[in-house]
This record gives sequence, structure tokens and C-alpha cells, in this order.
Amino acid sequence: MAKENQKIYFLALFMVLCAILLRVLGKLGILCVPLGVIRSLLYITLYIGWGIFAYRRILQIQVRRYMLAVSSLCVFWFVIRSMKYYLVTNVIFVRYIWYLYYLPMLFIPFFAVFISMSLGKPENFRLSNWAMGLYIPTTLLLLLVLTNDFHQLVFAFSDGVIWDDKHFSYAIGYYFVFGWEVFCAVASFGIMLTKCRLAQRTKYLPILLLCIAVIYAVIYASGAKWMQLIGGDIAAAQCLLFVGIFESCIACGLIQTNTGYEELFRVSRLGAQITNQESKVCLASANAKELTEEQRISAESKPVFADKETLIKSKPIRFGHVLWQEDISEIIEAIEQIEENCRDLSERNHIRQKNLETKKKILALQEKNKAVDLLHQETAQQIDLIDRMLGQYNAETDEPKRCRLLAGVAVAGAYIKRYGNLLLTSQRTETASIRDLVRCFEDSFVNLELLEISSLCTCNADITLKTKDMLHIYRSFETIVEDCMFSLQSVWVNVRERKGQVLLSIDFACDTDLSAHGEKADLFSCEEGNSRFTFKLQKGGEEE
Repeated sequence: MAKENQKIYFLALFMVLCAILLRVLGKLGILCVPLGVIRSLLYITLYIGWGIFAYRRILQIQVRRYMLAVSSLCVFWFVIRSMKYYLVTNVIFVRYIWYLYYLPMLFIPFFAVFISMSLGKPENFRLSNWAMGLYIPTTLLLLLVLTNDFHQLVFAFSDGVIWDDKHFSYAIGYYFVFGWEVFCAVASFGIMLTKCRLAQRTKYLPILLLCIAVIYAVIYASGAKWMQLIGGDIAAAQCLLFVGIFESCIACGLIQTNTGYEELFRVSRLGAQITNQESKVCLASANAKELTEEQRISAESKPVFADKETLIKSKPIRFGHVLWQEDISEIIEAIEQIEENCRDLSERNHIRQKNLETKKKILALQEKNKAVDLLHQETAQQIDLIDRMLGQYNAETDEPKRCRLLAGVAVAGAYIKRYGNLLLTSQRTETASIRDLVRCFEDSFVNLELLEISSLCTCNADITLKTKDMLHIYRSFETIVEDCMFSLQSVWVNVRERKGQVLLSIDFACDTDLSAHGEKADLFSCEEGNSRFTFKLQKGGEEE
């Protein structure tokens, strides 16, 4: 796409250079009229092409329409300009064509304001009534120009001279018109800059071109012959500058475009494919696995395995499907580790039961394995849960349900691991950093994501808390999660300070009634499927 854009830019530059060459030849008296007509056709073709080019690149429908209006105004300006120089000879008609110059001169900056207001808005966006009210001053100023023959408030003509664009002076109305044009242009770029989140210095390029356009208009209006000689007539110069300003806005990101997605998709690290309605691959990323036609068709209705460690999922899109691969090797590894841990725990339990036969052995093992025994005792519920879910997993034939059961096993296993670490910490010290508890939540969140549960923990301060309080909070969290695991949608842990007190709140969004767990926290509330558990704690383990 970038190479295609470069070709278009070079073609446009070539057309402009050809037009300039034709102008120079005309100034030298070589076929003035034929070459002038060809020059006009070149510019008209250029602006029509630019309008189509801009329309294809811009996503927001309102911006596309206003850009097309700008292109149409440039074409209109050059059409009437060509009529003025090459077709119309009547002085009155020529004068009114000159007046019509101000239609694009007023409305192109005016539409630039509408473009800036529409940036970043949804497709159904409509301008407000006050914004549409800007049509009133713009239209009134245009009417002021078109009716100049009756009042001469814009262009003043002396008695006894032909009323044309060569024998006049500017009246007060002209400065209102010019001021409104500049105001609309500056306002539009001001709005664009406030909306733009990019940091490139190139985003100020349109302002430079705008300043050039204003300076050119001022010098041209002053009657400077050298500017008219260098820049040509105002229609040719201003149309080029207007198009250059809008194109620079597109190039530097002030006006967002819908380009480059195919290249981005191909080089993305996500293994994905886009298929048509016949399940044929239309676009694929670089590391997407080769799939058979049968696999692609099956994946459109349910997840399928490309191999032992890769799961293929699908979502319907317009005129086809998007298929993406998920690496489940870590899940499989975690399951194997959990199964190994379960075997280890079972073996430990067996050894413990045998060693209970002897009081000496019991006392020795209690001293050495106190923490292990305590962990086993306090996580017995989770161990039983893992056993049940593994039994269901072996009996289940539906693959998505098997995956959810394995994810549930991973959640319980992560809790056993993290609770054990926190328990060991509590054996060594009565207080610890809240970061230990945050790491417990984060490890649980990683495994909750396997169940497509959104999770977030916000804690912006390093606070010291009692370890027994952290154990209670994490144990309560796991108990609630196990109660609503397969209906849970999202969970949010938020830690904040208020008047020397630490407030830790946990929000569960689910369909399960969690009111039975309300006694676990200091405060409990439930509203529209969102249950909040709030724990009041003291920094540094201080007593209330």
C-alpha cells in the first residue's frame, strides 16, 4: 500500500509539473488557449482523482463526505476559472464568475471545520445544531459577495471604469470574508491538533502550508505582479495549497485513514487466517499454520486442534470467517504439573498416614513439615475440587467443556501454590508488603483468563499489612471465585487509602448470588449483578 501511495504521489507531482510547464509556455505566447485548456483539464483530473483517492482511504463516513465536497469545490473552482479565461467574453458574466470564486474560497475552510469536528466519531455521528448554524455566516458572506453589484461592500469600483477583476479596490466586506476564511482554517487545525495523540513533528506541516496559503492570498490581493507571475492565478495556487494541506493532514495522522491493514495482518505475530464463504484462505499471517480444508470448515462451527498443542478458533465476519490459533502448550504443561502435584500430595498424605503409627515419627514430621501439613489442611477444599474436576474431565466428551474444566483445575492449582507461599511468609513474619498479596491475585487472574474472565488489580502504593489479614482476604477471594467460577464475567481488586486506613475492595460481576459470603468482609453490597466485598485494614499492621 505504501508503494502504491508513492506511485500516486509521483503521478500527481508529474501532472502539476506538466501544468506548470504549460503555463510557462502560455506566458511565452505559445498556443496560449489550447495549452491553457489542457492545463485546466490536468488540474481538474488531478482534483477528481484526489477526491476518489481520499474517499477510499478515510474510514469515518462523515469525514469522507466532506472531503469529497472539498474535492468537488476544487473541481468547480477550476471549471468556472476555465470558463472565465477561455469561454466567456461578456464582461458581466465574467464578473459574476469571478464572484463565484468565493464559493469554494469560503466553503473549503468551512468544510475543514466540519471535518475536524467529525474526526474520531462513530459512523452515525451527526453535527450538533450549533455547528450546523455555521452555515449561516458562511452563506451570508457568500451572498454578500454575489450581490456586490448592488452595494459594493466587498469590491468597490470607480465611476467610468469597467467593473471587472482588474479595476477595483477592496471594501470592508472583503476583510470580513477573508477573516472568516482564516478563522475557519485556524479553528479546524486547532481542533485537529487537540484530538491528535501523535507526537510526530510532522503534524505541524499543515500549519506551515496554511501560513503559506494565507501569505500568498494577502500578497496576491495586494496586487503584487511578481506573486502573480510566480504563483499564477489564485484559483490554481489556492486549490493546490488546499489539497496539499488536506493531504498533509492525512499523511501525518491528523485525519485518520483506513490503510495498511493487510501488511499489518501479514507481519503480525498472531497466527491467523481470513477465509471467504467457500472456506478458501484469502489472507494469512506469516506464522499461521497450514490447515486442511476439513479443519477450516470444522473450525468455523467449533474449536478444533491443529495439533496437540495448538487450538484453532473462529469468528464469523462479513463474507467469511477469521481463524486464529491459540498455543495451549502452557495449559497442557500446567495440567501435567498439577497432576504431578496431586500425585505428590497424595504420596505425602500416604507417608503422613504411615508415619502416624509412631509418636516419634509424628513429632519429627510435624516439626519438619508443619507448613506443608498446614497448607494441605487449609487447601483440602481445593484439592478435593481438583480431584472432582479431573474426574469430570476424564468422563466429559465435549471438548469446550473439557477445556473449561482444565481451566478450573488451573485456577485451583494456582491458588494452592500462591496460598502456600503466603502461608510460609506468615510463618516467618507478622507483617509483609501488600505486593505479596497482589502477586497472589495476579497469578489467579492469569488462570482466570483461561475461562475468558476479565480481571484487574489496581494498587499504586507499597503498603505493609498483617499477613493473617492477607491470608484471610486471599482465602475469601478463592472461596467466592469457586462458588461463581463458571458464571463469573469479571473481577476487580482495588486498593486505596483513606484517612490512614487501607480499603481493599473486590468486585465480582456474575449471575450467582454471593450474599452468603457477605460475612467474610467488613462491608458487602450487591447491585445489578455486581457484588462488592470491602475489607478495612490498617497500614503497618497497626491496631484500630
